[in-house]
Amino acid sequence: MTKRSLLALALFAAAALPLHAGFDDVAHAVGREHGLHRRWIPFLGLARVAVWMVDPAGVHDFQLVTYEGGGEADPQRLRDIMRTKVGPGFSPLVQTWSRRTGEWSFIYAKPSPNGKRIDLMVLAHDDEDTVLVRVEVDTDAVARELARSPREVVTEVRDTVPH
Repeated sequence: MTKRSLLALALFAAAALPLHAGFDDVAHAVGREHGLHRRWIPFLGLARVAVWMVDPAGVHDFQLVTYEGGGEADPQRLRDIMRTKVGPGFSPLVQTWSRRTGEWSFIYAKPSPNGKRIDLMVLAHDDEDTVLVRVEVDTDAVARELARSPREVVTEVRDTVPH
């Protein structure tokens, strides 16, 4: 591949991936917290371009960052980071944490101006990992999934996992 082709591909990829300042602000702030180390995910950019082009099941875009460590991460501090850095238009949807297990999650939502899409930003932590994900989905797809019973969703997931 020539340098010109590589440059054209890089410019296309940069133009195809809209910037979401709130996500980047949260990702950088979380990465500065004690004990959290950002983990690189190979080919994530290509997966994002594929989702952007194929538009599977109402998903239009996503961003994902994973962090290792964080057993000492303060959920209240990270909740404050999420609240202040998530960006304009986002509202808290779900905020949970367990003192017993140390797991916590914060979910924020922002509807699009026309109401046909919704941006969901999730910051979640379990025993070893912390994950930040932003996904832009059709509101119809979210409504369909929320209308299903939890048992139905679990059964479907189990059926798709190789045995």
